[in-house]
Amino acid sequence: MALTKVIGSGLGEIPAISGANLTGFTVSQLPVNTIIQVVQTQDATELSTTSTSYTTSTLAQAITLADNTNKVLITVSASLYIGGAFMYATVYRNHSGISDTDIAPSSAGLAQLHAGGTQGDPIAITFLDDPQTTNEITYTVMVKVQSGTGYFGINACMSTITCMEIVV
Repeated sequence: MALTKVIGSGLGEIPAISGANLTGFTVSQLPVNTIIQVVQTQDATELSTTSTSYTTSTLAQAITLADNTNKVLITVSASLYIGGAFMYATVYRNHSGISDTDIAPSSAGLAQLHAGGTQGDPIAITFLDDPQTTNEITYTVMVKVQSGTGYFGINACMSTITCMEIVV
């Protein structure tokens, strides 16, 4: 393999890049799969429920997309507790023009817990949503139980929902 040696100042000077040189980009000029915004909510409120229908938790996050073709990657981390039955968690989408919509593909939600222990168990939800709107969207974590009393954010454990807008 031949080696090349650059001598002296033969390359010239490389201009400095400033923010002024990076203006004027539009979403359509960004590469596919670019994350263009990240928003997050954290909450340590414990919620107890006996509802067998989805109930609103204290964890929600709003996001407004730059382009209606972009997608939203939603991640949720939280803790659930229930003794001797199932507890379900899902995420609902809401924006002007639609009512609350469960983004889960089935009524079983996006996460389930069946436990009989005495501690909370972690859940993790990851979902890529295609809301097809530039209206402000609110994603809300919802929970329900099969029977008995279930707890979301047990023992004031920190729960988090993160929404990332992704160019497609």
